Amino acid sequence: MENVKLWWNGLILREKQLVSACGVFLVIGILYWGIWTPISNAEIDAERGLKAQKSTLNFVKQTANKIAGLKENGTKASFRGSLSAAVNQSAGAFGLEITRMQPQGKKIQIWMDDVPFDALLGYLNELVQEKGLSLESIDLAESDTQGLVRVRRIQLSQ
Repeated sequence: MENVKLWWNGLILREKQLVSACGVFLVIGILYWGIWTPISNAEIDAERGLKAQKSTLNFVKQTANKIAGLKENGTKASFRGSLSAAVNQSAGAFGLEITRMQPQGKKIQIWMDDVPFDALLGYLNELVQEKGLSLESIDLAESDTQGLVRVRRIQLSQ
């Protein structure tokens, strides 16, 4: 600190003014680029994420309402045949890969790694609407990649 005082006292008035002006600009730059800009960018990113989540929520609500409306209409086909074969064939048609399958009489549980959410909805729609299966439970997890979900467990029954 003593060295700084000696250096400061050794400067002429013009140099002191120049160093002071540079110091003010340095403080303003640190406040702007070090504090204000990261906060502003975080706010923009949060708003963008919120819009995406709201869009996904609206899509899921619309799909749920469609499924509920179809269920009330009673247009459900009765399933006949091998449950495992039907689940595998439908998965192949939608380009989905089942990583694990566990049949349990008239029920089946399936697991999948990262799959496209839209393809999963189409797959489940085909199994329920076209094949006549009942979706008893579903457990999904968020994937690291946007648009993909990890299927922890889907339980279907005849």
